[in-house]
Amino acid sequence: MTSFRTVLVPHCEQCQSAVTDEEGREVTVTQRWLPDDLHDRLTGQGWQITRGDRHRNNGVHDTFGGDRLRCADCLARNAAKAAADEARLKEAFASPRVKTVDLSAKLGAGVTLSQRDGDAADHCWLVEQGGAVRGYVQRYRRKGTGTFSTGWEAFYRHTDGYFYRREAVMSCANSDRSNYLWSGRDVAAWGVLANPWSGADRPDWARRTTKKTKESTA
Repeated sequence: MTSFRTVLVPHCEQCQSAVTDEEGREVTVTQRWLPDDLHDRLTGQGWQITRGDRHRNNGVHDTFGGDRLRCADCLARNAAKAAADEARLKEAFASPRVKTVDLSAKLGAGVTLSQRDGDAADHCWLVEQGGAVRGYVQRYRRKGTGTFSTGWEAFYRHTDGYFYRREAVMSCANSDRSNYLWSGRDVAAWGVLANPWSGADRPDWARRTTKKTKESTA
């Protein structure tokens, strides 16, 4: 038995602004999901509400099963930032290509690797398919010495427009001590496009990189 109960103040998960009533007072609830009337009011005010899973909700201390809220101001700021970032990327992607490698035979129709001015110095290649940039691959630069590793990093472009690292699958890893460096440029590009599961086999066309030859294009 207890003489107190826990109350919760719903707020924007991004800026932490509390939900308030018509008089500006903070609204309190007793569960980590919104009552239907409050949900409808906030939705009408432009809030974004992602419903939680009530079957997984384990009470007031459960931080995973409840609703997630973002206020209209944060959504507007996010949209403006995304638009600015997209414009910046379009400008960068519009730079003339100084070198292009056709990988259609390995990775499918319309797939190319291309470099803009300055990309060669960083061993960076854009992964393009049908003219659209799907991601990029680059040789890993060691932070301590600034020298380049034989391993390659792969970054795919998500639907939100930003780039995220694609970890190497075991069969294509540069070493058994690194799960994010790919053994070659082309297999890294394959990882960008195919999103293979961690136990996927190495593509038939991919020869293995060796430290002796430092062959790293496949």
